[in-house]
Amino acid sequence: MVIEIPEERPFFFNQLPNLYRVLKGVKQKEEIENKVDNFLKQTFNIDLSEKVKRFLELPSIGFIPADMNYFKLYSELIQLYVNGLFYSAVVLAGVLCERICYDILSNSKIKVNKNELSEEQIDCLYKINLFDIITLLREWKLIKEETRKEMIEINNKRNQYVHPSKRKPQAPIDSLEMIKRITKILANEFEIRSQPTGEVTFPS
Repeated sequence: MVIEIPEERPFFFNQLPNLYRVLKGVKQKEEIENKVDNFLKQTFNIDLSEKVKRFLELPSIGFIPADMNYFKLYSELIQLYVNGLFYSAVVLAGVLCERICYDILSNSKIKVNKNELSEEQIDCLYKINLFDIITLLREWKLIKEETRKEMIEINNKRNQYVHPSKRKPQAPIDSLEMIKRITKILANEFEIRSQPTGEVTFPS
């Protein structure tokens, strides 16, 4: 007699949101909210030492404007890496690179044949591929050459992850590399070199 032993397979199962909706209807939502609160704290603390280690690996940067559209994505990119979401970090770095290009375009007065481009004309530039946008930014001297090189490397690496292949990705290494490249770009193009004045506030 042959006995087949099924192969072990991992499964993901999450009914907490559904349980919350049920308990909410019978006015027991605080109970499930507390359960979820404890679950998330325990989940975050499981590999806290590794999170600390990854945070300390991050490159330092000086003062950069936090009111630009790119900043929210940059902050999110850091959080992805610290939390070990390496694949997502690589892809977001590519998105962030594109966002930086758009921010530079939006905040620049661009002239072609001595005529300043309108907002509508600048919006049309967003429809071309990232490589061509990077090339245009450099040709128009809106970015530095070092920035152009970093942006091209980011775009190439991002494409390797967006278009899967048989090549085994090294996501932990690549994601940190992408953050370092993004940080170089921000330092090149946005970092404030002079000592800022005024009150310093930290996000809560």
